[in-house]
Amino acid sequence: MVGSPLGLTAIAVALVAIVAILVPVGLNTLGCGETRYLRVSTTQSMAPVLREAASEFNSGSPSYGGECVYAQVDEIAPHRIMNAISGSRPNDSTIAPHVWVPESSAWVELARVSAEGAHGIETDPPSLAASPVVMTAPTDSEGLPGDNEAPWTTILPDELTPDRQVVMVDPNRGADGMAAMYAIRDHLGTGDDADTDMTDFVRDVQQDSAFGEIDLNTFYSGSEAAQERRDPLTVVPEQAVVDYNTTRADSAPSLEAYYPEEGTVGLDYPYVTTTEDSDLRSAAADLYQVVGGEAYRDRMQELGFREPDGSSTPVLEEQSGIVTDEPEVHNDLTGDALVDSVNDWNRLSMPSRALVLADTSENMEGDLNGGPSRIDAAREAAQTGLQLFPDETDMGLWMLSDEFGGEGRDEAAELHQLGATDDADVTRRQELAEVAETIEVEGGQSRLYDNMLDAFNQVQDNYHEDKINSVIMLTAGVDDGSSDISHQELVETLQDRFDPERPVSFFIIAFGNEAEEAELQSIASATSGSAFVTDDPDEIGDIFLSSISRRLCVPDCD
Repeated sequence: MVGSPLGLTAIAVALVAIVAILVPVGLNTLGCGETRYLRVSTTQSMAPVLREAASEFNSGSPSYGGECVYAQVDEIAPHRIMNAISGSRPNDSTIAPHVWVPESSAWVELARVSAEGAHGIETDPPSLAASPVVMTAPTDSEGLPGDNEAPWTTILPDELTPDRQVVMVDPNRGADGMAAMYAIRDHLGTGDDADTDMTDFVRDVQQDSAFGEIDLNTFYSGSEAAQERRDPLTVVPEQAVVDYNTTRADSAPSLEAYYPEEGTVGLDYPYVTTTEDSDLRSAAADLYQVVGGEAYRDRMQELGFREPDGSSTPVLEEQSGIVTDEPEVHNDLTGDALVDSVNDWNRLSMPSRALVLADTSENMEGDLNGGPSRIDAAREAAQTGLQLFPDETDMGLWMLSDEFGGEGRDEAAELHQLGATDDADVTRRQELAEVAETIEVEGGQSRLYDNMLDAFNQVQDNYHEDKINSVIMLTAGVDDGSSDISHQELVETLQDRFDPERPVSFFIIAFGNEAEEAELQSIASATSGSAFVTDDPDEIGDIFLSSISRRLCVPDCD
């Protein structure tokens, strides 16, 4: 048992438990009335240094106000700490540290501007080290520049030749992800076209985004499986590249850092004292003096960090694939730009809940400029939409025609998650794909306005707070007086019922020049949605992306 991995693990766990008990006991024997803990939270990359510094601090048996203080270092994701100290997650108050060393002061600002507002924390904490955000890939990777410099646009879809996976941390989890989002938004600008391109970018990278600090060994292991695929381009701190190159296995490729031509964000690893307790603040100040000493500054340099002012170190001078000169950095990732970089990602990556209405009335029979029929275009649009939305999407389908009798529709599929399976192990996506392939013209009238109002009410009455709630309309865009309500009554009702706090928006795609475009636009506008009229089936993919991008402005879209 003792010689087995399980036995060794059990011994290690037991030793940790004994140490956790004996340290406070040992401190008590030195005359401490009570032992208090100075909780320190930091990143995985900085934790080794702070743990060593904490051990030296604890070895002196420091006492404050007659009580010994024992520094304890944990690695907890910065978004959790931000929520804990700002009060937005009161159940996490037990993890709120007395000292916080995130990778960037951006987290400090987010904590201060949050709804609850951690206004008491320092506004200008000292920096322990620095590291610029870079892009990285194996040295001499095909399609990448060879001079250690590349524009941020390199991570946009279709910019890399050959095609290459882009990996970045979720902006909610890391400032390097925030930096990438800010850079792309800054390049794209604002407006409908820019929002569509941003949507394309987020949808491209979110499936491979990381939920914590990126371990480069995961992506560049040198294993047989890794060698069979094209290595990704990854957005990380420069420090991660240095640390990887220093410790990588012989079979793993060396990495080269690409410094953004437009400038980048410098991570500053602030030492933030968050407690208001005077004794613990004194302890935190003394711990800072320890970790700021020459020995620990050398240790940070060994791990690949720069000096706090961004200047190079002897370790960097010896590194290949690294530019030792201080890169151009900016301080633009603050205020609204900082918040927007996170909000853009959250809105575009949030799962959807969409009820699809497919017009199957006689108006869908005509062709599009001598090409496919409207119903063929609607069928293709339905299939394209299924491919664009991830498994977390809730989707349902109604087919509209008064030939179905009753309310003028066939509720072919209720709202369910696309990735959900039935008893036969068939997913909702597969089920809807089969239905979409068989959509045909039923004839009769659409009862368009009645069905649109019913669909809006259905989604609003079953609103999901954690999803983007919408109605997607595929139609010829003609009601022909078939509804009980008029166009004006529909618009007025939607304007009255639309709730900016619980928005349900219409995204309308109409096929052919017979569509009543002005009427459809006013319906969409009443719900902060969008309406597109097309006679080119090849535009359907772009229309969907443009429609999805509208979630960036909901509920305030023009």
